[in-house]
Formats: sequence, structure tokens, C-alpha cells
Amino acid sequence: MIKTLGIIISEALQDCKDSVSKKDILYLIKETFSISDVDLILNQNKQYDNSVLVERLKEFQEGKPVEMILGYAYFKGLKFKVTKDTLIPRSETEELVNRTIEYIKRNNINAKRIIDIGSGTGCIAIAMNKEYSDAIVDSVDISKAALDVAIINNVENHTKVNFYFSDCFDNVDDTKYNVIISNPPYIDRESFVQESVLKYEPHIALFAENHGLSIYEKMIKNASKYVDENCIIAFEISPEQEKALSIMFDTYLSDFNYWFEEDINNNKRYLFALR
Repeated sequence: MIKTLGIIISEALQDCKDSVSKKDILYLIKETFSISDVDLILNQNKQYDNSVLVERLKEFQEGKPVEMILGYAYFKGLKFKVTKDTLIPRSETEELVNRTIEYIKRNNINAKRIIDIGSGTGCIAIAMNKEYSDAIVDSVDISKAALDVAIINNVENHTKVNFYFSDCFDNVDDTKYNVIISNPPYIDRESFVQESVLKYEPHIALFAENHGLSIYEKMIKNASKYVDENCIIAFEISPEQEKALSIMFDTYLSDFNYWFEEDINNNKRYLFALR
């Protein structure tokens, strides 16, 4: 149905009960009609066919995340295809990449070989390859479906990441990396998780055994064989895992200097380690 933008916005927001939903709905409108924030204000008399938006709003009302409705998400200014087989790239993970790049610069690490463990959409590896275009960037995942999506994103973003089907380092050559970066599955199966996440995002990328620690344990136990002398390890974590991860580093990577950092919500969200 053809309506003015002003009416479309008004009708879309009619039953909106909170600011978060309002933000998502306006984002959905902008992406559906390929318009800007300025257009939302200045072009409210312009007419659009809202039939696609109506269907998308139905999905949104059912709890489907905006990125899953659209089929894509943005991460560090890059566009990534997302499907039911991949996690939605999140701002916390974008901050992991930003801080890792900052520590690489600050500590003069020669980021010539980088590995991302847990490819998903490929957003971490691709963003790192954009930053370090001359580096060899590898990325591994145990989900072939996720790797298919990551490979598409690799092509669409004009990067040259090497994607491998591998459980952590299992199918990786004895390569020495300067950067190991990962946002692995780290949620305890007993933890509360939002219904929309449980319903629309892959559980294989969310949950891990041993209270969410099993993937970290596998990475940390084996990392010494795959790191160069001058290197950084960067993990996204769950706040309650700080003590257990400290014990793992003290046990298996005692020659590293490691520390934890908080996210914007003051939750321990990152672990960084330098050697």
C-alpha cells in the first residue's frame, strides 16, 4: 500500500512501548526504504510502498531480531550476511576488535599472522583483515553452514581470509600466530538467555560445556604451540568466568601477562594477554 513516510512511521510506532523497540523500528524503516535519519525528518510527505515493511514488522512483533529480518548486520562499518546459522555481530565484539587493534599498535606487535577462532559470520577475521591487509588471516569454525556464510562475506567485503573447518587448532598447521582472537561459545547451559536469542540464533555458537569454559580451556591448553614470541591473545568472555580463566592462564600460559577489562555496562567482558 502506498502511504506517506510520516503515516508509515506513525503506524509503525503506534504500539511501541519502549525506546529500544522504537529505535529498532526506525532502523527497520530506514533499511527497508534505504533512507537516512535526515530523510525520516525532512521527507515525511514522500510516498512509499510499505508492503515489505508490514511483513517485516510482523516478524519484529514476533520477537525476531532486526538483523535476522533484514538478513544482514553491520560491524565496523562493514556489511555482513547473517542467517540462522550465525550469531548476529554485536557491539561488544566490535569493541573486542577495536581494543585488540589498539594493543597491537601500543605494543608494536607485528600482526603478520592472525587467527580468529569461531568464525560465525566472519566479522572478526574480516575486520582484522581490513585493518591488516598484508597479514595472513585464518579463521576456524565447527559449523560448515556458518563457514559458508563467512566465505560469502569474505568475497563481498573484498578480503582474503582463509576459512577452515576446524575445532579450535585441530585442523590448523603448526603455524605461529602473532594474534589469537576469539568470541567463542561461552554461555553456561544453565544461564538465562533472552528468548529471541534462543529462538533465532544457533545454540552451537552460544553454549559450551563445563559452565561455558570448555572452548577456552581447549584454546588455552594448546595455544603455546601456535603463538609467536611477540603476540597477543584476545577473548570475549562472560563476567563470572574471570577466576577460572585466570587459573587456566596461570597453569598453561604462565609466561603471558594477562588482564581483564569491562564493557560499557561495567561487566568483565574481555581478556587480553601479551607476551
